[in-house]
Amino acid sequence: MKKTLLIFIVLIMPAIIMAQKKAGTDSLKTDSIKIAALYNEGKKYTLAFDKKGPEYMQQIIKLCTGKTSAYFTRYHGDAIAALASFYMYTGKYDQAVLYYNKLMQFGIDNKSGFDIAKANLGFGNIADYKSDYETSINKNLLALKYFESAHDTAGTAAATGNVANSYIRIKQYQKAVSLLNNAINLYLKKGLNRQAANNMSSLARAYQGLGNKQKELELKLKAFSLFSAEGYKKGIATVAMNLGVFYAAENNINEAKKYYDISLKNSWQINDNGNIAILYNNMADLNLKINKPETAMLCTDSAWYYSQKSGDRLAQADALLNKAILSHMQSKHNDGETFSNQYIALRDSIYNSKMQSQVADMEVKYETEKKENQIALLNIENNNKSLLLKNSLLQINKKQLQITQQNQALTINQLELKNKNEKLINQQLDAEQKEQNIKSLQKQSHIQKLEITNRGLKIKQKNYTIAVILVLIIAGAALAYSLYNRYRSKQKVMIQQQRLEHQEHLTQAIIDAEEKERKRIASDLHDGVGQMFSAVKMNLNGLLDRVKIDRDEDRFLAEKTMALVDESCKEVRVISHQMMPNMLLRSGIASDVKSFIEKIDSESLRVNVEAIGFKDRLESNVEIVLYRVIQETVNNVIKHAKATTLYIRLNRDSSGINAVIADNGIGFNTDLKDDFEGIGLKNIATRIEYLKGTINYVSAPGMGTSVKIWVPVE
Repeated sequence: MKKTLLIFIVLIMPAIIMAQKKAGTDSLKTDSIKIAALYNEGKKYTLAFDKKGPEYMQQIIKLCTGKTSAYFTRYHGDAIAALASFYMYTGKYDQAVLYYNKLMQFGIDNKSGFDIAKANLGFGNIADYKSDYETSINKNLLALKYFESAHDTAGTAAATGNVANSYIRIKQYQKAVSLLNNAINLYLKKGLNRQAANNMSSLARAYQGLGNKQKELELKLKAFSLFSAEGYKKGIATVAMNLGVFYAAENNINEAKKYYDISLKNSWQINDNGNIAILYNNMADLNLKINKPETAMLCTDSAWYYSQKSGDRLAQADALLNKAILSHMQSKHNDGETFSNQYIALRDSIYNSKMQSQVADMEVKYETEKKENQIALLNIENNNKSLLLKNSLLQINKKQLQITQQNQALTINQLELKNKNEKLINQQLDAEQKEQNIKSLQKQSHIQKLEITNRGLKIKQKNYTIAVILVLIIAGAALAYSLYNRYRSKQKVMIQQQRLEHQEHLTQAIIDAEEKERKRIASDLHDGVGQMFSAVKMNLNGLLDRVKIDRDEDRFLAEKTMALVDESCKEVRVISHQMMPNMLLRSGIASDVKSFIEKIDSESLRVNVEAIGFKDRLESNVEIVLYRVIQETVNNVIKHAKATTLYIRLNRDSSGINAVIADNGIGFNTDLKDDFEGIGLKNIATRIEYLKGTINYVSAPGMGTSVKIWVPVE
């Protein structure tokens, strides 16, 4: 037992640990790839203020939780920051504060000054939206301090722009202009156009406060163009609102409405309650200007509602002021007085002197710290410079000693150089001699190369001649082969044509012989057997006239015998006619078929014949062959079909003759080969093939038979 345990520990346990480590490594690789993909996709949605953005960031936080490597920590912090930013820019400040607190704690836990600075930036923005400018400037200065120490250009620009926005809110426009110009330059150097445009919009507001309308409009239009190119809805909404304010002040009502509509549309799309509140206050001012107090009151109520949702006290104050003005216009002076008092109280709480002084103190404190740091750096630099100077003096002394030593060495070197120069002169003479030898060798080599080249040219000429001869031989062989193939093809065609002609002549000879034999048999039947039956009939008639028959049985027998003889005579005449019909060469195929059918039409088999288009006679061999085919087909129906009706249709048109012979008999299976092995059907097929026609049987057991024949006629 102990031995087994020892083997397990020594051999198997390390393999298990390695497998677990490998599985863990593979899992981390998979998670890292998945997190990067989620962040890239989620960033697109958060920048577009799409609700899908937070879902992606939550997945990243879940995957990164518990993982301590720098890779996962960075994505963890960025996901929290993205969530906080999303909720801030969509006006959901409570949720934004929640996630900025998480980001702050995350930065403290992981000793990440970058995340702490980003959290301070977020807190500063939210405080600015809520008109808490003291907190806003304080937080942004903290962030700025870190970003400047870390030489983070983008972070420095963001914090600088945020501080400037707070200065605009408290009407310190000149300070804002300086800071914003600095932020814009930093962003443009980094190629961050959207952020640069955001600060251009703020700079336009600062110039508005300073009364520089031309600069204000120029910056607003430039920012609007950049935001539109980036598709950044937050920026479009803000700048469009500022353009609306500008055009409203210039009494350009149509342009003001146009930009207010653009701003409202984009603000709704990103659910920016703070922007919507400010926008409705501006729209209320515009409607007051064009004397639409009712619309102005609706806009003011909306501004009050959305400013309550966003927590923007400055927007609340503007809404109270508009309510006071509109109440006085409606002669509701008590309400107007109440709203005025509320406005003054809220305004004073925003712009109190204590806040102004605190802001100034923070600014002084920041600048003082900045200068103290600069002085400390200068002192360090001076100390370093003095040390460098001392080192420089020591180095100079060392160099002077080195120079004296070098001078002594130079005199020794000069003597050595003279000896070397003499050696060099001798070496040069040797080199010149060698060069002459080399040149002569090169000339000889050049001559040899020319001779080799000439030989190569001669060999090439011989090769070309051989190649041309080979090509001509191959071409001649190919031509001979082509002519031989053409001759063989012609021979094959001629043999095939001869076979076809021979086959046609043979078929024609068979048909002619058959018709000749039919004529002979018909003549023998008519002249021989027919005459004999006629003689028998005459003799019987004479005998009956001379002999008196008394018994009824004998008389009946004699009459029956006469009837049989008479019937036999008729049958011989019918067979003789079928073998060689009298009308075939006189009336044509259509008439003779009708005549032939009339002789077989009876109560047991009703026959209907239809002939169309037979104005002119056909060639005699065509008429004879076609007649025999129809005759054979009808005989097959009589013998085998057990039919009660028979339909024959002959139609002649420009393409040839179409014949249909249809019955309602027992039919047969056309798929069975045995049904087509009879001599009669083979004769029919041979005759139709001779006429270059086609024959088709359509039949099934119990369904009757239809024979379709087509024969071409020139």
